[in-house]
Amino acid sequence: MLTSSTITNGGLTRFCGLSADELINTTSPDTDDEFRLNNIQVRNGSISGSLWQMAYKNIYHANAILEGLENAGISEPLKRQLKGEALVVRSLNYFYLINLFGDVPLVLSTDFRLNQSMARLSVLNVYDRVTTDLLEAKGLLTAAYPGSARVRPNKFTATALLARVYLYRQDWMNAEKQSSEIINSGMYTLPAELNNCFLSNSTETIWSLIQDRSNTSEGQMFIPAFSFLKPPFIVTDTLYRSFESNDLRKSKWLASTVINGMAAYYPLKYKKGADFSSTPPVPTEYYVVFRLAEQYLIRAEANAQLGNFAAGKADLNVIRQRAGLNGTTANNKDELLLGIEKERQLELFAEWGHRWFDLKRSDRINSVLGGLKTTNWQATDVLYPIPFDQILLNPSLTQNAGY
Repeated sequence: MLTSSTITNGGLTRFCGLSADELINTTSPDTDDEFRLNNIQVRNGSISGSLWQMAYKNIYHANAILEGLENAGISEPLKRQLKGEALVVRSLNYFYLINLFGDVPLVLSTDFRLNQSMARLSVLNVYDRVTTDLLEAKGLLTAAYPGSARVRPNKFTATALLARVYLYRQDWMNAEKQSSEIINSGMYTLPAELNNCFLSNSTETIWSLIQDRSNTSEGQMFIPAFSFLKPPFIVTDTLYRSFESNDLRKSKWLASTVINGMAAYYPLKYKKGADFSSTPPVPTEYYVVFRLAEQYLIRAEANAQLGNFAAGKADLNVIRQRAGLNGTTANNKDELLLGIEKERQLELFAEWGHRWFDLKRSDRINSVLGGLKTTNWQATDVLYPIPFDQILLNPSLTQNAGY
């Protein structure tokens, strides 16, 4: 069963996983083939509707909240909380837009007369605004979550995205600082049991999203609706072979199936798929946006780049040991960085497009995917095309190279 995959509801996992070396579609439409073959057309409906338009819709709502709060007759603590949340949501969407499309319009108001003709702003300038907004959000939000669950942003949600932004910007010192704040806060722990990582009460979750009386879209996307159906997506042989034989993530986060007489595997991080009962139960799994494991890997990479070899190894080994593996055998910085890259591939596979973005930011995407996708791969594929319908609506938009 394929659900509506939008930028913050499974779309990044789906489309970026196909673009990278993670996923193969087995039953999905031609538009998915364009991602898998790295041959995306400018009129691809998913590029426009699921990614670009949905991101700017989220940004519009965040801008509307920020504008409305200026004269809202509510308490100052509530105003601070809501403003911080809106800044996090807007920042998250801009983070993904620039990593998908490169330069994009930086829309900061609800004035359509201004927004409809905005030109693309450089990635560096958008990152500057995102960083500024996240620092402000971090100051506005508290460590306490509004409500009993971790489904609304808190201070450490802003910190988690800030740590990632600094990592992508190669600001190693600040990336290490932000990730350390989360790790050392004492609020989050890694569940020893991998199958507990994505539960609604997971101690690893920094921020998650919930659907009303429905399981996660990714669970519904990956798990066959009925046992006699093949899964819509399977992982590539490249990804499957990357796991060590005794890696617990291989046995607990992948499920096996048979397609055309051959063994295949599909993601099973989320265990709950479609529920066709007349009264679906309250969800036991929430859609995890940020979790602690990523912060250990961010800090490991930042420390490796800073020359703190022992600290980098220690954080990498925290993740490896939870997966049932021995510590890393890396003996120098280059080996450690490759070990961290591989651990990110295996820990964060089929999760929010991490693999696609990691290959891009490390400048290894051409060497990795160029070797795997020799028929279609070209260097300009690192950016998705600006949707053709959006260029028609806004003549100030320009197209990315290669499209």
